Amino acid sequence: MSIKFGFSDECGSYSPIRSERQNQIHPFYLRSLFLMNGDDYKELTSKFMNLKNEFGLPQKEIKWSHIWSLRSCQNNNKVPNEKKDFYFLKDIDYHIIIDFVEKSLLLLKELESCKTVFTITDNKSDSKFSEKDLFKMHITSLLQRVQYETQVIPNDLTVLFFDPIGDKKSKLLRDTYFDIQTNGHFVKNYTHIKDSLNLEYSHHSTGIQIADYLAGVITGVLKSYDRSIEIFNKAVYPTLRNYNQKILGAGICEIPSNKNGRDKLRQTFRKHSS
Repeated sequence: MSIKFGFSDECGSYSPIRSERQNQIHPFYLRSLFLMNGDDYKELTSKFMNLKNEFGLPQKEIKWSHIWSLRSCQNNNKVPNEKKDFYFLKDIDYHIIIDFVEKSLLLLKELESCKTVFTITDNKSDSKFSEKDLFKMHITSLLQRVQYETQVIPNDLTVLFFDPIGDKKSKLLRDTYFDIQTNGHFVKNYTHIKDSLNLEYSHHSTGIQIADYLAGVITGVLKSYDRSIEIFNKAVYPTLRNYNQKILGAGICEIPSNKNGRDKLRQTFRKHSS
């Protein structure tokens, strides 16, 4: 029996009623997840810490969002306000941090077994769901794919870790996860996934920090950012889950599931794949 770890984070925001301004700021809501052998986690953490030393970065959590806040300051020749959570990066060129993110994601390619999965909601679509229903669709889609990957070896089990997102939403995540596990949906029995969701602070977890980078890069690809596309093709695509060499529906999943949404994602990733 082997234990696998799965780490997931979100990027973007969702509301059933969205203004044009909200859609411009957050055109997508998505979740990332990567799956790895638990035995490799200690080595992954060590290599991640060594990378920070190699790039001259502090051993503190560096978020994807920090890069773009820092970029804005540096491009406008401004010093970040000392109250900002990225102030500790004020003397570091943001290009260096982007290179660090790329190298961090390349660590996943070195793992004996690693699969990445993304669930994506286009906020510019006409779909309107409650936040609870949206979470359920995203988590269900992730759990299905984790189950399919893990059940290949009969006795293997995956333990899942999500980043907490405030007390109210974290409770909603846990309750939704338990409901899916208990009542099933398409996959009737999640026999290869631990029955309780673990919420793990990102600043304590290498896995959650890397999941944050994955989510950020995919958001950048959807927005057609050149550097994100480059990182995706070099570091993310090789680990992307596929079924019969197809990534749509296997590693890239539209939420809610529908033909129009999948066709739009197909066009995006065909255009940006090298």
